[in-house]
Amino acid sequence: MRLTQQQLEAHLWGAANILRGKTAGQDYKNYILSLMFYKRLCDQWENEADEAIAELERQQGRAFTEAQKAVFRARGAHRFFIPEDCRWGDMLAVSVNLGEELTLAMRAVADANEELKGVFTVDWNQPAPDGSGRPLIPNEVVYALIQHFNSHDLSNASVPPDVLGGAYQYLLKKFADDAGAKAGEFFTPPEVVDTLVHILEPQPGDTIYDPTCGSGGMLVHSADFLREQGHRATAAQYFGQEMNWSNAAIGKINSVLHGLEAQIVAGASTITDPAFRGAAGKVRKFSLVLANFPFSDEFWWLKPEFQTDDKKKKDKLKKETFGKEGYKDPFGRFGRGTAFKAPPAGYGDYAFILHCLASLTDTGRAGVVCPQGVLFRGQPEVEEETGEFDDEGNPKVKRRKADDEHLIRRALLESRLIDAVISLPLNVFYGAGVPACLLILKKQRPPERHDQVLLVYAARHYRELSNQNELRPQDLMRILVHAHAYGDPAKVPDLVAQHSRRIGKQIDARETDEVERLEAEYADWADTLTRLETQLTKDSAALANLTAGAIRDKAKVGLARLQAQRDRAAAKVAERDEKIAETRRRADDDRRDVEVFGAELGAIYGDPDELIKHARVVGIDEVEENEFNLNIPRYVDTFDPEPRVEVKDALTALRDAESALKSAEGQLLALLRGAGYEAK
Repeated sequence: MRLTQQQLEAHLWGAANILRGKTAGQDYKNYILSLMFYKRLCDQWENEADEAIAELERQQGRAFTEAQKAVFRARGAHRFFIPEDCRWGDMLAVSVNLGEELTLAMRAVADANEELKGVFTVDWNQPAPDGSGRPLIPNEVVYALIQHFNSHDLSNASVPPDVLGGAYQYLLKKFADDAGAKAGEFFTPPEVVDTLVHILEPQPGDTIYDPTCGSGGMLVHSADFLREQGHRATAAQYFGQEMNWSNAAIGKINSVLHGLEAQIVAGASTITDPAFRGAAGKVRKFSLVLANFPFSDEFWWLKPEFQTDDKKKKDKLKKETFGKEGYKDPFGRFGRGTAFKAPPAGYGDYAFILHCLASLTDTGRAGVVCPQGVLFRGQPEVEEETGEFDDEGNPKVKRRKADDEHLIRRALLESRLIDAVISLPLNVFYGAGVPACLLILKKQRPPERHDQVLLVYAARHYRELSNQNELRPQDLMRILVHAHAYGDPAKVPDLVAQHSRRIGKQIDARETDEVERLEAEYADWADTLTRLETQLTKDSAALANLTAGAIRDKAKVGLARLQAQRDRAAAKVAERDEKIAETRRRADDDRRDVEVFGAELGAIYGDPDELIKHARVVGIDEVEENEFNLNIPRYVDTFDPEPRVEVKDALTALRDAESALKSAEGQLLALLRGAGYEAK
């Protein structure tokens, strides 16, 4: 039976519910994702063999015996090789020590396939932390998971790659929502990634690199963009590095499921140990870099194995690393001997930004998620009074050196490498409450932009959710129109039309997906309701024909119990219907807002006084006058004026308020008198 994406999502999340709370604080998402991928590999191995055998039988005009099929299975060509005794059927046959056998099987599969090295990092036989010698995940829980996954075939015959890839992305989003602040380590909201990708527009032949790739979302979205343009995902090459082994494993699985064939390297810091190197040990060059790095990393200069909370040790290591002459990067990205100062030890933001820049080809471009502090942190060189006076009574002045971050930002601007900066709403990232922005870097810029920077203030527009904020489809359209118009009103109508069509299709698809997802989630309740209502009708008719008192009373009790079950099922179905209605209302609102905002963008670009409240193309000379400070409110009018109120309306509102106050006082006095109190 072919599964829809929504049915598959419900099935996979059901597995997560079996394991949730049973891993003693361990990250249970890695267990579920690994097991799902292992089942997929095994099912697809069987499917490939079945298809090849069927084709041979057709060609030869005869049926093979089971023994002949077994020989062919052992010798046949497969995308991934699954060793004997490591297949799904072998796991079904295990009854004891299932965690140990499953771990051995997964690792044997990884060892047999170069592309799967490092994918299966979980240990299903990990001992419990109480020292009892028992496994952390009991045998019966592993068995329940195996049986749950066994209920559906995950090969291409039942689940096409795009469906499985979409379900995997959905599962990552669910795990991110569940993890809260910790999700920022492996997941960037898809709306932000989609924005970056559509600004930079991956092309066939691109080499696409994410230096802190987490679960691989930036790479997957880049491949999706290529498919949207009618190209194959493999028209580009994909590379990523991720320090966390578990997150890298999730990224590798994501890559395989989406057909990217990405090269993802794990276990080392991109800053201290960049995995991709070119000539003379320098970092390798890529045509497109996308990144959402860990904000303000205070240990960026230190390998993970040397990081410590001991202040004395940390200070000693810092002194050894930076020395009297300053930091010297062995890969030539910043510091002594380069065009850029080294970032300060306590803030690693510019270390990652400069790594992205150093990783670009001569025509490369990059999109980086940054804390907004990189736009304005660091003071320029200034003269300060010392508080002392010379012999003539004049105050003594000393010159204070410019801060390193100021000098880095100045060098980037003077080198004309910053193409655009886009501020984002607060709280759109998991676990990052600081204001963030998108920094667009380009090595080769159009001549007309060479001495300019586009600044976009996109912090006003978002959807407020319970735990965080979300960029709506219409908010993405605003950003993309500003980014691609680059201040040119003539480009706006075509851009609005282009993005309205694309985003409208996304809204339609999202609405359909969510409705089908809810229908799949509540399918058992809907079936139960239908069954119970049929049974109630039948039992009610039977009750009407009963005359004996005792039998009738017993039937009434059974009917009441059945009615209670029916009411519970009906309440669940009503809950589904309300969620579906809310999904449709939200989609209708988004469609309407895309149309409204499209017209609004046209009006904004027709009125310079209004445009300055949203976006500006600023000359480098103006930036220099502002001491290379890129804080967007210096250039864009971010002030939201109070709504205009007519004086007569204000007076009317005041009289109404005074009247309401007098009425409330009268009611209070009457209540007090009724209670025996008299006002004096």
